[in-house]
Amino acid sequence: MVKVSVIVPVYNMEKYLDECLSSLVNQTFKDYEIIVINDGSNDSSIKIMNDYKRRYSKLIRVFSNENQGISKTRNFGIEKAKGEYITFIDSDDYVEKTFLKDMYNKITTTKSDICVCDYYTVNENDEVKEYKLSSFEDSSIKNNPQLLFIINSSPWNKLYKKSLFKDLKFEVIKYEDLLLIPKLLVCSKKITKLNKCLNYYRIRENSETTTHDKKVFDILKILGNLNKFFKDKELFDNCYLEIEYFNIYRVTMYIIQQRYQQDREIRKEFINNAYKHLDTNFPNWRNNVYYKKRRSFIKRMIESNEVLSKIYVNVFSR
Repeated sequence: MVKVSVIVPVYNMEKYLDECLSSLVNQTFKDYEIIVINDGSNDSSIKIMNDYKRRYSKLIRVFSNENQGISKTRNFGIEKAKGEYITFIDSDDYVEKTFLKDMYNKITTTKSDICVCDYYTVNENDEVKEYKLSSFEDSSIKNNPQLLFIINSSPWNKLYKKSLFKDLKFEVIKYEDLLLIPKLLVCSKKITKLNKCLNYYRIRENSETTTHDKKVFDILKILGNLNKFFKDKELFDNCYLEIEYFNIYRVTMYIIQQRYQQDREIRKEFINNAYKHLDTNFPNWRNNVYYKKRRSFIKRMIESNEVLSKIYVNVFSR
């Protein structure tokens, strides 16, 4: 057994893969493995992967499957992982050379189940911007439910105890991260934060996270699934305001993002369903204390009014 398994799914990432793998093989941490999984790439990604495997045969394990998508590929990596801890790195991202050492030291010294760190965003012009999450004391969702929206719902700036994945996996659905990460947070007895930017998250114009199609309706299915999960875990009543804001933040964000939606009928239908989700599950959501505190009056005025939202989205549609 090694201490940490790094899982890297790869699909047609020849442009960025070398930078990603180079940052991983040059870690100051020693006891780890890199699991690189080719998800049916048809570019030169597999050649790059095999070249790294040849040069770092004791460190890198390479697998190649038919194209299955990101969820099944990550789950495959979890099954193959030998580490006590797991981290996920997207193949177009990269990390600081102390990423594993710093994260491992933090998670083990605090005896936590998940360690979270700050990160950088990198745009198409390679411009780097620092992004810091709100700091918090070591805690759990039960004791600090604000962690539900303080911590980003992405898998890559985190180190996890592998045992968390015994009963939880990535599901084959759009926004799979949003469905799994909050569940992992809920199931963690202690969550810690390292106040360092260690990940470089690349924002690509045509990436999955910036496309908009009818799959956007999956966000409402996911939130419904999570709300049921919170109820099953007996968190819903005690953490109602935080869970309410978790829903508000996600739903209103995707309402406004419908300005990128080219199909006007899909745009209209989604907005209708989005407000129905909030009004049905959280009738008093417009008065949520976190919503009032964290969003400006102008934004709340638009987001909380279905008619104004539709006007805004239509006027600023792209």
